[in-house]
Amino acid sequence: MKPKVFIVGVGPGSRELLSDRARDRIGRAQVILGWDLDLLPANDLLSNKDVYLQNATNYREIAKQVADKFRNSAATVAILRIGDPCISSGLTGLLELFKGYQIEVVPGISSVQMAASLARINIDESVIVTFHESGDIEERKRFMLEAMRRGRHLLMLAGEALRPGPAARFLVEHGIDERLAVLICERLTLPDQSLTWTTLGQLCEKEPHWLSVIAVQSASTVRPFQGGGHADTLFTS
Repeated sequence: MKPKVFIVGVGPGSRELLSDRARDRIGRAQVILGWDLDLLPANDLLSNKDVYLQNATNYREIAKQVADKFRNSAATVAILRIGDPCISSGLTGLLELFKGYQIEVVPGISSVQMAASLARINIDESVIVTFHESGDIEERKRFMLEAMRRGRHLLMLAGEALRPGPAARFLVEHGIDERLAVLICERLTLPDQSLTWTTLGQLCEKEPHWLSVIAVQSASTVRPFQGGGHADTLFTS
């Protein structure tokens, strides 16, 4: 028998947004791989499992270690990924590492979806740009700028590579209207989540948590900026 691997989206952070299918696949696994934030929504499912914890210094090595260790076994591995594994999760690299396994990708609710719903924008009228992963940051910035020039909404996953304030300054300096409405979504669905309306110009001076999604409405938005302040609370864990 080939080993199995489930690449599981665990939702944006709250245990209540972990799907039944995700719970089932995690429950069937003997081996768990993920970062501490990935494991948070599924903590109640991890007892008596072999857990391999990733962090910023070892995540590639740990993933390779797990893939190699169980490649010739009948083990079932669950790789937990916050949000949806098809959005900013390193899916391409995982598929390559676990080549030879039976692979199932289990979708989850993404923070991008949550931010879009709060900002009342259609995802198919938006562009999604992530700065979680390494790569050509300047190319991504240019792509983000061009999409906004074409009238797209922006859903940006901020990261250490580009935080929300510098991203806003880049857009304003290159001609994007500083009056555009922006929803800052910090630590979505976690107990300390924060949802704040502002403008692109005001965002230039703010320093939200790096674990943020920024929703920038295009000039054709149906919801004009209304002076700032906190958005309606969507979810409290």
